[in-house]
Amino acid sequence: MGRLRLFGELIEAGGAVEGDGGGGGTGGGHQIARVVRASGDYLTTSQSFLDIDTNNLVINMTTGDSWVLLLLLGSGFSGTPYACFDFTIDGERQGQGKGVQYVQAPYLQDIQIAWLAQVAAGSHTFRPQWRVTGGSTTLRANTTDTPLIFAVLELQ
Repeated sequence: MGRLRLFGELIEAGGAVEGDGGGGGTGGGHQIARVVRASGDYLTTSQSFLDIDTNNLVINMTTGDSWVLLLLLGSGFSGTPYACFDFTIDGERQGQGKGVQYVQAPYLQDIQIAWLAQVAAGSHTFRPQWRVTGGSTTLRANTTDTPLIFAVLELQ
């Protein structure tokens, strides 16, 4: 069992996931699930929001009636006016038109995107999404030096 200090509170991890698959937990306490991708860059030219990686960047977690913190950490570059990022919870986008965060090109280097949401008790599916306003954007996930990390932390 791992530990994480977040906002001065010690959080016990129960349901941590590392590697190429989704994650899960059992609810009833603080949980942390993460997916680390380091096996190939991602590129999009889509001007509509879509999953960054439908099969590998997904976390399934059973939670209590609690808050969850969603994180997307990585690096990349963009040749577009804006790279837009969002998260879905059970298929529902969390942000508005440009998502929960957008970055103006060519400044997309290191990205740290966070979103705090309240969820009801039960099983949930979490996914990061993205789109561009023209051109293309690349997220690096090609070595252990520049992995793309997607994490969900349940805060009870």
